[in-house]
Amino acid sequence: MELIQLRQLVTIAEEKVLSRAAEKLFISQPALSRSIQRLEDEFGVVFFDRKKNKMTLNEAGALVVEQAKIVLDDVDALMQKINAFKNESCPIRIATCAPAPQWKLHAELITICPKIKVTSSMPDEDEITSLLLSEKIELAIVRKYIDSEQIETVPFMDEQLFMQIPLSDPLAQKTEIRFADLAGKEIHEYTGIGFWHKLHREQISDATYIEYSDFMVYTNVIKSQKPLTFVTELGSTLHIERNDCKTVPIVDEAATAHYRLAYLKKNKAQLAEIVDWATAEAKNW
Repeated sequence: MELIQLRQLVTIAEEKVLSRAAEKLFISQPALSRSIQRLEDEFGVVFFDRKKNKMTLNEAGALVVEQAKIVLDDVDALMQKINAFKNESCPIRIATCAPAPQWKLHAELITICPKIKVTSSMPDEDEITSLLLSEKIELAIVRKYIDSEQIETVPFMDEQLFMQIPLSDPLAQKTEIRFADLAGKEIHEYTGIGFWHKLHREQISDATYIEYSDFMVYTNVIKSQKPLTFVTELGSTLHIERNDCKTVPIVDEAATAHYRLAYLKKNKAQLAEIVDWATAEAKNW
């Protein structure tokens, strides 16, 4: 006896029509029929009264279905407890193409599961697929669908880019700007921002960039000197008090990152609770 056979039997009982049950189970009707017949042989009883084009669950079948549901519920409960144990005792390794969505994911995760252990890294964006395939990480935050039969990606959250502009700059009079408006400008930037660092230079190649690798130094400079600087609604710098600056959205298509969560398909069951929760809650963050 296999659990899949019990699930098949319960599905047939619920759908009441073999063809609908087969469609729901993604199996051919003859294969489903053979599987149930093997289960009947093992029990030594017939579950259905079979007539032309019709199968009706009999008393023996109803008894087996009732007990099968109990078994399957117990198995599902066991899997949930095991997955919870894994999440609490084993770290979830996350690679991200940008820091802000990972910060947000991590912060929200530990509020609902304080014992969860999360480790993160921000490799080059092109390396993330190989890290997943080599099982060096369990979860990834990426911008693009990954074309691999072994990897599944689901929509996660968006990040919109803004520019904080000193009120003395003419751009502060605008309600929205484009990358082209920043041509020739001097822009101060923290370098630990993942793919954004490269994207800024691709979109505004003739700007002058003043770079900071130390985040504390960077925040002190932008608070005291009020330079042009990039921020996002997810990034912590958006909330730094800068009374003499105006925050203006950049409306080019490239200024919005559409993130996806990626993981190995074989780990889907283990990560399902976290992925489902994160994708549902992300729109509220």
